[in-house]
Amino acid sequence: MADIFSISTRYGKMFSREAHIIDAVAGIYQEVLVFLQRIEALLAERYSLQSINRRYLCFQEEVTLTHRQNLENHLVKQNTVDVAVLEALGKNKRNTVGDSGDAPKTVQSILAWLEWFDYDEPLRRTKTTRTSGTGAWLVESPEFRYWLENHDQGFCSPTLWIHGAPGVGKSVICGTAIEYLQKKQAQNPSEAPTIAYFYCSSSFATRCTPFDICKGLILQFQTQCQEPLPTLHAAYRNADLHGRSHISEADDVFALFCRVAGELKSIYIILDGLDECTDILAVIKWLLDATSSIQSLRLIILSRDTLEIRRGLTGSPSLDLTVDSMKPDIEMYLAKAVLSLPIDTQEMKTHVLNVLSRKAHGMFLYAVLSLQTLQQASNIDETLGMVESTPTGIYNVYRMILERLNSESCRRRCLAHKALGIISSSTRPLAWPELRTALSWNTDLQDFRPTSAPFKDAILAILCPLIEYREETDTFRLVHLSLYEYLLNEMKPHQARQDENHLFDVNVIQGELADMTLAEIANDHTSGSISVDSDQYPFATYATKNWCHHLSLSPYDLRRFQNYLDFTAHPDRRSTWILRWLLSEDTSFPLQQIVKLQKKVQDWLEKGRSATNSVESLCDIQRALFRLDDLPQRVPGLRMISNFERLVCVRDLAREFTSAGKLDDGVRMFEDALDRAGTANYGIELGSCWLLNSLGILYDQQGNVTLAQETQRRALVCQTRKLPPGHLDIVLTLNELGRLARHLGHYREAESLHREALNILQSLFEETDLHVTWTKSALGRSLLKQGRPSEALPFHRQVLSIEVERLGKDHPHTLWTMSDIVRCLRDLDRLDDAITMQQEIVDRSERVLGSQNPDTLWAMNSLGLLFETAGNVTMAVNVQETAYKGQIEILGGNHLHCVWTRDVLQKLQAEET
Repeated sequence: MADIFSISTRYGKMFSREAHIIDAVAGIYQEVLVFLQRIEALLAERYSLQSINRRYLCFQEEVTLTHRQNLENHLVKQNTVDVAVLEALGKNKRNTVGDSGDAPKTVQSILAWLEWFDYDEPLRRTKTTRTSGTGAWLVESPEFRYWLENHDQGFCSPTLWIHGAPGVGKSVICGTAIEYLQKKQAQNPSEAPTIAYFYCSSSFATRCTPFDICKGLILQFQTQCQEPLPTLHAAYRNADLHGRSHISEADDVFALFCRVAGELKSIYIILDGLDECTDILAVIKWLLDATSSIQSLRLIILSRDTLEIRRGLTGSPSLDLTVDSMKPDIEMYLAKAVLSLPIDTQEMKTHVLNVLSRKAHGMFLYAVLSLQTLQQASNIDETLGMVESTPTGIYNVYRMILERLNSESCRRRCLAHKALGIISSSTRPLAWPELRTALSWNTDLQDFRPTSAPFKDAILAILCPLIEYREETDTFRLVHLSLYEYLLNEMKPHQARQDENHLFDVNVIQGELADMTLAEIANDHTSGSISVDSDQYPFATYATKNWCHHLSLSPYDLRRFQNYLDFTAHPDRRSTWILRWLLSEDTSFPLQQIVKLQKKVQDWLEKGRSATNSVESLCDIQRALFRLDDLPQRVPGLRMISNFERLVCVRDLAREFTSAGKLDDGVRMFEDALDRAGTANYGIELGSCWLLNSLGILYDQQGNVTLAQETQRRALVCQTRKLPPGHLDIVLTLNELGRLARHLGHYREAESLHREALNILQSLFEETDLHVTWTKSALGRSLLKQGRPSEALPFHRQVLSIEVERLGKDHPHTLWTMSDIVRCLRDLDRLDDAITMQQEIVDRSERVLGSQNPDTLWAMNSLGLLFETAGNVTMAVNVQETAYKGQIEILGGNHLHCVWTRDVLQKLQAEET
């Protein structure tokens, strides 16, 4: 209790002028009073002091740490604290006063963290093409019944794969399966399984990645529970400790999915459109691993029948959506839809029904498009003529619809093709205000002309039935992925007919999108603001996130290059864009994603041999990092960047500056920022301590280890004075000091510092947390330096398994950990194993970073040393010569790497002679 009051009193004095902090401190006092009242009640019920003490320890661990971090982040979340108190006291929330309102608030906070989205929208959309009885054959099929009824006895695979051709009606059948399971769920709510589903879409960048699928399923787990799911609640609080307002890759969503799913009685998951995912095999592996480890989990996957998916699902039962199986559903749909046509006689309607049913040939999309086309007819004769002239095959229907645009005026025809190009090439479905702005772009004037923006009804009329408009979201998308494939493959410029407006030139479309997105972020009204009014500038958010993407895919031309120069000529504009982008992203390390985007732009510039100074791009990131300190603690709608994420980025920046030979420039920028923060006599503000940490990293990269150590100690002095023990920022500094102690040869001190940091982190976070894995890596290196490779190796293997799972085999951090393992194997005299793994590192580095990357070449140097140690001098010389040629080309002969490799080669060549 004394510790709690002491810390609270310290905060009250430190932030006496900030009302929300004082309120938070008052909240702690209130929690203590509530706790003491509970203690009094327990004593009255004759609970033993030992029992009460055990509950108190739980209270201290859960509540106090949560309050400390919330104070540090300037947040107060009383619902989280109340739940923790009640859990600590072992009370049933339903029987406690004031608890009824806490659970819903906590659930809402968790859903906000998971970024709730309308996952039900695709299901509602498919209902428009489903009539009563559609897909009834599926739920009665032997494959479905066997999957549904026998899995509990372990007689069959938990996974059923339903596949069919494009447009056959997989999404319609998916809706049937979902609604059937939901009806079973409603029949027995107390024992009902959890049902989650996800419709993948390649036209929506955030609906086709493994991360998004996993996040969407977890969200649905929680929406079906009135109480916070314990594991999910813990993950949410853990993310809040890190300062992450939204779930990200740093939360290890795939492991979280398995843990949360393991708490549920029974789960059905339906995944539609697997073939539209960005990493199909990763999704298959994750889901199959989950079904093998969670006995209560059953899975249906719907997709096209591709070789990649067939191989990934080898051994899983499958069901083919054939012409015969889909024909009854199509006939039911057509029978109902034909009734809406303005045809007088039943005989004519029957004729239309029979012709379309025959031509559809088991293709649901064909039937839908044909009916929508017939609804545009002006009289019965035209209707009957269109029925007879409608070709078979979905591509032929697309061709027929596009050819009919030739009857429109030139202006409307151009508008149709422009809208079709923008809708098909955008990274996600555009809302109408966004699409309207994009359509107002004047290519000749290189400007938006609001008065030329078309009416929504005009777009709907000329592009029906090729596009789908969703009124509830006000968004536009292509009617089907197969339409984009048709436009891409069948409507290329060299295949187009005489009408030049039929051209579907992806390069031209991407060029226009690049021009308009670049113009939007360069706008004087948007380029200087971190938070942009989306009502006034609806295209700004899309442009912020996607201009690099579209520019990288566009043809290079001088005018576009000049527009790029006009935007990048202003450092404030560049850093504002970076800041706006990274604060709206939800990846683990958004600043690293910025580097990748800048690399895309550099590659585009190199097309015209106009590459700009890459060092200036690195400086832009530094400026954005500095500006983070000027933002409020919480900005609505924007994520916060933790100090850990900033320092990870600084390490990468240090390496990039070193490769460019401009490390001194990076150091000067941080020193100037530190001077502006005011650091005389250790007087730096707590919020700027990360600058000292960053400078320590950069000094170490310069080889000035003693100055780096002094700088990190300055940071630690400030942090220990103003932060409670065990704070994450203190742990980060301890780890940095441990790393520097290792560089100075003080290996026992390094081990001690890393172990201290690891003990704190393991009490706060799970073993898969990035803080924990980084600390284990550092501890392993300090053990290896003391000649204890057998103790170091298990730490590095633990880290590798986590990084492979979370980051992938080819991620740079994974490769660095593999290098640590190689060094352990070398010192254990397992040279063959070490050489094999080091060769794998070189191969992966070449694939991911390129053969002329400094890290790749340094990996070759390490491989050469291993060959030398093994006595294979010839191979050692060959590898070192390859590395040396690359280093000379990209770094120059005077670079330290070149000098080192040259000396090694001279020694090896002397041994050969």
